[in-house]
Amino acid sequence: MAGYDPCMEYYVEAYLNTGEVQEALHARTNTNWLACPRTSVPFHYTPGPVSVVPTIRRLVERGLSIWVYSGDLDSTCSITSTRYSVKDLNLPVTTPWRAWYTPDFEYEGGFTFASVRGAGHLVPSYQPERALVLLYSFLKGRLPPG
Repeated sequence: MAGYDPCMEYYVEAYLNTGEVQEALHARTNTNWLACPRTSVPFHYTPGPVSVVPTIRRLVERGLSIWVYSGDLDSTCSITSTRYSVKDLNLPVTTPWRAWYTPDFEYEGGFTFASVRGAGHLVPSYQPERALVLLYSFLKGRLPPG
């Protein structure tokens, strides 16, 4: 799949284990640093009841332009969960779905939802050009080109 690199997480480890990087970060040298410890520290994640929907709703009500986007390959924050959250805002759609590089919707009050095709959790890492178009469009106050 174009734009997807299953080894990407190991690049961070290789970078953090470079002597000059460790020195620049004032980190212990001669240490094997991990991007996310897999065995040395147990990781227990329990989803909580916390939701950003009320905060986004308040920001939209105060007239701020809010764009929410998800990569369609994101296994951390799935696009389905993002769509459910957007639906919970109960905002009327002002611009229906249309393709640019990926689908997006514009809602009442300056709220926009976009998905980025071929992107994982860190959209700019997976799809830098599409992320740049999305950011540029947000800064210009326009939907991405169709």
